Amino acid sequence: MVYNIRYVLIILLFLVNGNDLNGQINLFDFPIEVIGNNTGANKMNEQTLKEYVKGKYNKWPNNKTVIVALASSKHPKVELYSDLLYNKSFFAVKKYWYSLVFQGRNDPPYFFSTDEEIIEFVRLNPGAIAIVEKSSAVPENLKIQLNE
Repeated sequence: MVYNIRYVLIILLFLVNGNDLNGQINLFDFPIEVIGNNTGANKMNEQTLKEYVKGKYNKWPNNKTVIVALASSKHPKVELYSDLLYNKSFFAVKKYWYSLVFQGRNDPPYFFSTDEEIIEFVRLNPGAIAIVEKSSAVPENLKIQLNE
């Protein structure tokens, strides 16, 4: 009897969780645009994007320095963006970056309150990368296509 209840609970958990037992969301589920300036990459997959924004790489294929632009605590979608890129809360992301910076492994990311500020920063800084909500305000030359 106990085993039958366990099986029923596991099946219910599986159904409620949308057949995704790890619970991780991905970028394709949301209207998100990946933007970058002079990165040498017009296309990338989600895993590669996350490696760049997590500081695994300091240089792009064209040898430009990677500059990460993130949403600040005042940004209306900060928790969504943090969860999509890092699978962490915003404050856990800041703690993660403090660790990398104090170890001397990376330069700190830049934080912005709006998508418009993020877009403008990326536009002005070669090597910058970020995610923003899809909109007509994103210049075509900054868009990086995300492969599935």
